[in-house]
Amino acid sequence: MSSESFDVVVVGAGPAGSSAARFAAQRGCRTLLLDRRERLGDPVQCGEFLPSAEELEDLLHCPAAIRASYEIPPETVLHTIRRMVCVAPSGRRYDFPIQGLSVDRLRFDPALAVRAETAGAELRHPVGVVRVHDDTITLASGDTVRAKVVIGADGPLSLVARSTGYQISRQMYRMITATSDRPSDDAISLYFGHLAPGGYAWSIPQGDCANVGLGARYLPPGETLAHLLASFTAHEGMPAAHDPTRWWVPLGPPPESAVRGRSLFVGDAANMVMATNGAGIPTAMISGYDAGEAAALHIREGLPLTNYDRRWRPHLYEPLSRGWEIKRWGDRVVDRDWLLTLGMRYIGSGGLDSVMRLRWPRRVFWRNS
Repeated sequence: MSSESFDVVVVGAGPAGSSAARFAAQRGCRTLLLDRRERLGDPVQCGEFLPSAEELEDLLHCPAAIRASYEIPPETVLHTIRRMVCVAPSGRRYDFPIQGLSVDRLRFDPALAVRAETAGAELRHPVGVVRVHDDTITLASGDTVRAKVVIGADGPLSLVARSTGYQISRQMYRMITATSDRPSDDAISLYFGHLAPGGYAWSIPQGDCANVGLGARYLPPGETLAHLLASFTAHEGMPAAHDPTRWWVPLGPPPESAVRGRSLFVGDAANMVMATNGAGIPTAMISGYDAGEAAALHIREGLPLTNYDRRWRPHLYEPLSRGWEIKRWGDRVVDRDWLLTLGMRYIGSGGLDSVMRLRWPRRVFWRNS
């Protein structure tokens, strides 16, 4: 069995991990990026929509961090999005503008990994990690790698978090996504109510097809994600979906700290998800940038790793916290179609637009009850 040493080892080559590896390597750290998958981005576990940088600045209010970290590889873009439509259980539609792009994760994830390699990081996959203990990462092969800093970018079921005892409060949402061969327009459609218990279903245009899926907080007795998806597409008159993928999305408050010993946590591994809309790629890229910079400053200048918390919290903590509180408020009505229909009518398109942007609608009911 062999053993190697690196300044920084990043576990997980999704958007968070590749971003972290890129910025650590740019700062001169010897950086290793590991992923267990044969093909990066596969399977697709995402709706594949990304807001424009301008939209993201409106959500998060950290323009410098967004400019530094959030650049969508043009070769991964499938379709331009200009509107969002929220559909109530009654069928009533609420329309508002939004600027963004649908992307191909099978190209997007490898493109970000190439950026990390170009910056000087070493990418290895498929390489499984079975344990992290202090500065030692044990691989599935039995080999070990030592690191001065470990970055856990390995998703909501993070092995790095479990190995190091890093725990945060969260709800795990069941997700399924697939492809429907339906004509595209320029609008994302979100469907609320019993079709996706406690969550929502979606259709996101990708040119000659659409990414369709749903997220549910729970499954009714005897129900399955596949049946819910089939019921959704049939209800909306869409062609049957194919090539489904299932996964989990963690929703909860952002952590008070994303540091545990010599490990830093980014993206889904640290609950850095926008709770009102489920978006996680932009926050993954920003937190990856912050973690890579903090790791490099620790290695090169001796700054404590808690500097990572002082970087990501001004960028993400307040809007993510607000989004979680808005979601908890909304959870009081999402399980009853008639009440959800009334609530959506009450706040209207403007209120739904605000909620999707992590802001309280002007017309709020039951907020303090």
